[in-house]
Amino acid sequence: MTYTITNQWPGGFQAGVRIVNRGATAVKGWRLGWTYGNGQTVTQLWDGSYTQSGSKVTVTNAGYNATIAANGGSVTFGFLGRWDDGANPAPKQFTLNGSPCSTS
Repeated sequence: MTYTITNQWPGGFQAGVRIVNRGATAVKGWRLGWTYGNGQTVTQLWDGSYTQSGSKVTVTNAGYNATIAANGGSVTFGFLGRWDDGANPAPKQFTLNGSPCSTS
């Protein structure tokens, strides 16, 4: 998966995430999680739904993008966020349906 900050301004940012399924079986229903390290918060998200508890964010698929096809299929979502602590580093570790996933 990739996490890309596409725009940033003092106190806010826009980001996009792409999840790629490199496995031989489709993923039916997905939940992506990460933890921010610098006080960032998600304020609005499209192509999914989110919850945030402290620094931990969980994004769940929308009905129309619940399946990630096998062998390179992908889904994307985007969001707006807020950051207040002088830096906006990307999270380093992500989980997909509770299991660690690799980043690129």
